[in-house]
Amino acid sequence: MWFATIFRRKSSTPPPLFDEAFLRRLERLSLQAQRTLRGTPIIGRYPGRQPMPATIFNDHRPYVPGDDPRYLDWNVYARQEQLLVRLGETEQDVAVSVILDTSRSMAMGEPDRLRLAIQLSGAIGYLALAHGDRVSVLAGDRPSLVFGPARGKMQAVKLFTALREVTPTLRTDLVQAAQQIAQRSSRGGLVLFLSDLLTAMPMEQLAQILPAPRWQVMVLHLLSRTETAPNLQGPLELVDSETGERMEADLDAETLAAYRTAVQNWRSAIARHCSAYGISYASIMTDWVIERQIIPFLRVRRFLT
Repeated sequence: MWFATIFRRKSSTPPPLFDEAFLRRLERLSLQAQRTLRGTPIIGRYPGRQPMPATIFNDHRPYVPGDDPRYLDWNVYARQEQLLVRLGETEQDVAVSVILDTSRSMAMGEPDRLRLAIQLSGAIGYLALAHGDRVSVLAGDRPSLVFGPARGKMQAVKLFTALREVTPTLRTDLVQAAQQIAQRSSRGGLVLFLSDLLTAMPMEQLAQILPAPRWQVMVLHLLSRTETAPNLQGPLELVDSETGERMEADLDAETLAAYRTAVQNWRSAIARHCSAYGISYASIMTDWVIERQIIPFLRVRRFLT
């Protein structure tokens, strides 16, 4: 993607990610985890699909040695002298993995795209921690764990500290990050990518590495308005923010119109590919306010409930 050199990074110390009041409001929400995910029963808040012994039940199965006697249906035993175990849908946790793109293009644009990606990683990570989920965050040139796996709201300070230390890198191999997550968790889980997608991310390959229904993949595509509709004209030297490749261009109205059409086609193609492989996709503009615009948008798109 072009037009990178006209942007400058902010050099000031970044402010805190969130205030306490926002975090309290955030706890009222939850991630839209699919019921097909397999987590640890009883620990979390998400309904599981597999029937388990439960006090609130909708089915029975015969008792086998080793079953917890607390879940025996003694009323049935009194009437029929049969030992049956009460089965219900128990709640479970979900392993939530956040992959944060830190490639050079993420540091471009106004407002700072990487800053927004870090904030969203913090918000989603905090939300998962507050609900008892196991959270991991991967970032970096060769993606590695910068946080987790960890569980519990008390880990939120470590999460925010780790995210504040994230800096831009030359590039981020998103496929390699997906492979690491798949190797770390045999049970599967929810994986969230935050990226400008200027680094190639083949959806077909992702779907093979993180197959449904064991895995649920979400992509948040971060876009800057200065990229989607640049206000430029005249002769310019353009630099590819990912590769450093340079080219000269004379931007007139016709060229800019063709560029905007190409950007729209690119976005549409990404959305189609995600949909074809069962990957949830949402594009977010970097000038949106998190609480007033991004959070409501993600609820509409069923990333959050």
